[in-house]
Amino acid sequence: MQQNENIQETVFCDANHPAVSHLAKQLANGETDPRKITEVVFKHVRDNIRFGFDAVQVKASETLAKGYGVCWNKALLMVALLRSNRIPARLAYNPVKREFMMPAMGEAIQTLPEIMNHCFVQVRLDGEWIAIDATLDKGTYQKLFVPHKVAWGIDWNGREEMQLYTENIAGAVGCFEDIDGAIRQNVGYTLPMPTPSEAEAVFGPANEQMWQAVDH
Repeated sequence: MQQNENIQETVFCDANHPAVSHLAKQLANGETDPRKITEVVFKHVRDNIRFGFDAVQVKASETLAKGYGVCWNKALLMVALLRSNRIPARLAYNPVKREFMMPAMGEAIQTLPEIMNHCFVQVRLDGEWIAIDATLDKGTYQKLFVPHKVAWGIDWNGREEMQLYTENIAGAVGCFEDIDGAIRQNVGYTLPMPTPSEAEAVFGPANEQMWQAVDH
């Protein structure tokens, strides 16, 4: 893939949407160092877009408007914000065992495929692709995951790769070269996935229950 393709807008990664481009410019705040901009974007998506279940086929701008998303939603938004700032970024994934969601879903993980793709971002800084994962906001991590004594954190030091769910990784890292194609195919999810119009009815009660647990 040509490098400039990693800064292009796509249908789902709508980096030029007014709300996305406005936020991207606001977060950059005149900064020109891609690494510093990436750190600010990462923290904003991690903590201002709370962890919550949603459909896959949701545009980055729609996740921004909703204010919540799961891994594929938050990763896509982060890619869009970085691309809007002309920083090369792409949607990546690793296969993980469904137990990775035990802290958030409990026994309901039995409804998930045994192995599924967890999405995160790869950003190109100083000629190197670096994995960054903004999936879990601080509240969700502290309230739901820390009690399970997970061996990983949610901070990025601005230099090295970071990964979540390391105890449940079940395969090598991959990259979705065709973002829209991957989204339309539900990032390889093997069970029926709710459409965006069905998502609120399907995920709403679970999100409300999870957010109450996090907020109290």
